[in-house]
Amino acid sequence: MDQKKIGGFIAARRKDNGLTQNQLAEMLGITDKAVSKWETGKSMPDLSLFCPLCDLLHITLNELLAGEFIPDENLKEKSNQLLLEVVTSLLGEDRWENQTDSSASSVLKIKNIRKVYETESTVTEAVKDVSFEITKGRFVGIMGASGSGKTTLLNMIATIDKATSGQIEIDGHDIAGLSENDLASFRREHLGFVFQEYNLLDTLTVYENIALALTIKQMPKETVKQTIIDLAGKLGISEILHKFPYEISGGQRQRCACIRAIATNPGLILADEPTGALDSHAAAQLLETFVMLCRKYTATVLMVTHDVFSASYCDEILFMQDGKIKASLKREQENKQEFFTRILDTFAKITGGVPYVS
Repeated sequence: MDQKKIGGFIAARRKDNGLTQNQLAEMLGITDKAVSKWETGKSMPDLSLFCPLCDLLHITLNELLAGEFIPDENLKEKSNQLLLEVVTSLLGEDRWENQTDSSASSVLKIKNIRKVYETESTVTEAVKDVSFEITKGRFVGIMGASGSGKTTLLNMIATIDKATSGQIEIDGHDIAGLSENDLASFRREHLGFVFQEYNLLDTLTVYENIALALTIKQMPKETVKQTIIDLAGKLGISEILHKFPYEISGGQRQRCACIRAIATNPGLILADEPTGALDSHAAAQLLETFVMLCRKYTATVLMVTHDVFSASYCDEILFMQDGKIKASLKREQENKQEFFTRILDTFAKITGGVPYVS
């Protein structure tokens, strides 16, 4: 795929349809910066935006991926070629093998969780009787459209919000009965966070941003230094530890956030749309980092995403709709392309739509 060619085609079709970047962004529910990145070839649209973008620009998906109009007589041949190029370039050709330890302990247990928001005139049940379990070393994704309840669920697991009823158990601790002071301590000891916007302090260097989390946990100074050096080497950012967040790339900032999240050895790492602000290359690097953390360090990652590309790196996907878990999908002895296709098909069945790629 030629991203610059695709970007130029998007720009030309947007202008042909009388749309500004801001107008197109507003119609898609994204920022105009994202559209600008597409049009300059710096990134590609999320897979979930392919179809709505094509509708707005009055082009086919094949034409979008080709970056040009395709005559009808060449459509089938071009379509097959593009599909192979897209899936292979995005996901690689790795072969995945199930490495789940059947004796692994449960890091997270969710039992009959509900979240109800009440006002004087309305009652909204955002999460409805959700139950599932995640064992140590697993990379699990929660997928769903905006408003499906996935972020509300993540916030309850993160102790940011309280469940109306049900039980959330993390590392054997039932968090429902913890006081606010105990919850703050629990977060430091048991949870790691990777957000879309990094949440790094611009006034601190990369080293200092990571060290802050360890210092709060009262880790000895020499242990802090060695921990950061070791992890930075493993995640490939040793050379930027002295730099400030505004001096490094988005992918490097996100890897810094990953080190900060795992440095305290938390029982569970929570990632909320972590690839949303990254280009496709940086996003793939971050997702490979999550996989490596789970495989080599038996970290446990729970990621909320709406993106099929990101979800295809997971070991298991939970699909949310209208506050409920509608389906789950475990990765079998298959590569990311095959899992990617199964995710699309499952998502299409749940939503009553059709897959973006067939």
